[in-house]
Order: sequence, then structure tokens, then C-alpha cells
Amino acid sequence: MSKSKCALTIACMLLGWMSYFLPVMAQPNQPTNNNSQTTQIQFQDKEPDGSSRGRPIKRKGTGSRGDCPPVDVLTTALIPEKNVGLTVDESPSFWFFVPYKRTDIPIGEFVLQDETNNDVYRTNFTLPNTPGFVSLSLPSTVALAVNKDYQWYFKLYCSNQQLSNPIFVRGWVQRIPLKPELASLLKSATTPRQRIAIYAEKGIWYSALSELAELRLAETKNPIFANDWANLLQYIGLADFASKPIVGEVTEVK
Repeated sequence: MSKSKCALTIACMLLGWMSYFLPVMAQPNQPTNNNSQTTQIQFQDKEPDGSSRGRPIKRKGTGSRGDCPPVDVLTTALIPEKNVGLTVDESPSFWFFVPYKRTDIPIGEFVLQDETNNDVYRTNFTLPNTPGFVSLSLPSTVALAVNKDYQWYFKLYCSNQQLSNPIFVRGWVQRIPLKPELASLLKSATTPRQRIAIYAEKGIWYSALSELAELRLAETKNPIFANDWANLLQYIGLADFASKPIVGEVTEVK
């Protein structure tokens, strides 16, 4: 055997001996267990200040009106304080914190208008039996046009006659097109949380909020979803609301 072959054989034997006794080192590029479920979701703002475009927002209602009982926490829309919120959904959902129960507010009204204040949708509703976060979804027959701004009003009346001034909040929504790049990213998502992270990173407020709220409602004990919910509320300056219950949809009055 030549000296070079002998040296190579000895080197291989030494390497094999060392690999047997030395501990296995983790590879730095290998993903950690459950990493996709623990990475914090970050919401990125993609929409400019709406107030500069004549899009005023009223995120919080009054403390009481007429026969409405006094409350410590005001009716609050879950929207950015100044910006027009984005969605990719044709018929999106809207979320609110309401400190009243059904027996406190006999009737509510939701109004959606186009940029020239023409009604697109108007409906009456009743609240759930428990105060907390509630949602209102547009029916499938009401589809938002792409790249158009819509103003909405969420009103609460303390009498069935709707004669008194309501407690109300208002905001704006714009539907953006589902471009191929975004559609591909959403299709590649393997969990609902990954979809929410994509919406959040792209600044698509209503879609991120609604999917996260539904996830939080379905798994109320999940600490990851609870943390995501708290982070999203903190982003819009409503961190104090994180412990409030999500109670579900309002009931439309036919």
C-alpha cells in the first residue's frame, strides 16, 4: 500500500471514531420545532392617512345616549385610528367592541355607502346576549368594487323607534385586487395562521382581523392565538381590550 493511501485510510478511521463519540451538533439552517406557530405576526401599514383624503373616522362612540345605560368602556370599532382599512374580500366582515347586551339596545343599524354617500347596504340588527366583540358581515349579494372607498356606520339605538340620536362609530373600507403574487402566497399557506400573517404583512387589515378573530373564537384557550390577538389590538392602540370576550355575530332583523 502506498504512503498516500495509508494516510487516507488512517484519516477516515479517525473521522469515523470521532463521529461515534462526539455529540451530534444541530444544523443552523434546520427549522426549529413549530417555528411557524410561534413567530410573532407583524402588521405592516400599507394605506396612507385617510384624513388627508377627506376620509374622517370615528372609532369610538359616546358614553351614553337617551335611555342607554352608562358604561365604563365605549363602543369601539376595531379599525386603525386614521387609515382606510383594506380587504381582499368581496363581502367583508366588520368587528366592534360593544359594552351592551341585547336587552340594553333594542335595535342597531349598519349602513354602507359609496364615495358619494349613496346607500349600498342598510340593515337592522340585534346584539348578542353578552357584551364583547361582535361582527357584522355583508351578505354575498353585496360585493365591494375593487379600488373603491366605502364608508360605513354602525349605530346603536336605545329605543325601538330609532328616534333618539344613536351611539355610533364610522370608518372606511377599500377592497384591493387579489394579485397573482398574493394569491400564490395565500395558496402556499398550510395553516390559517400563516394566511393571517400574510395579510398582516401586506397591510390588509380587515382580512387579517376577521380571520384571526374567527380563529381566536374557535380556540379560546390557545395561547398563541391569544398573543396574536393582543398584538393586533396593540397595533391599533387598543391593547386594553385584549381580555374582552369575542361573542360572535350580531343577528340581522329581517
